[in-house]
Amino acid sequence: MVAADSGPLIALARLDLLRLLPRHFDEVLVPGEVFAECTVHPQRPGARAILSARESGLFECVEVTGTEQFAADHLLDAGEAAALILARDRACPALVDERKGRRVARQLGIPVVGTVGILLVARKAGDVDALAPLFDALSSFGYRVPTDLMCEALRRAGEI
Repeated sequence: MVAADSGPLIALARLDLLRLLPRHFDEVLVPGEVFAECTVHPQRPGARAILSARESGLFECVEVTGTEQFAADHLLDAGEAAALILARDRACPALVDERKGRRVARQLGIPVVGTVGILLVARKAGDVDALAPLFDALSSFGYRVPTDLMCEALRRAGEI
């Protein structure tokens, strides 16, 4: 099981790889706040793929309470707060890319996985052919992957 924030969902949607999530997690939970963030503007890149993924049952939307106070206490946006609350309450990892969200998760003892981790696992499982073109695509979308993280993932995948 994993509780997803919007950043990784949008990144995987733009790569047309949302299908990876249920291949690597028995349950994918998306807080209502996160789903709304991702789909409130259906013309935005990735929004239609996320809508379709929900309709096809790739993930379950879950309502989360207490996000406003949690977000204020930890200086997070509502989606990140909801994903971390859900991960904490369900004792599962959080799928979060934002540095601040990852830091708060670690402080609370919540395991974290990110887009790069999902892609690396998928590469090792043979679900994607190579990471380098995916990282290039993410970069072209304006998605920032730290160079050291990208190099480590490429090394672990045997691509460098």
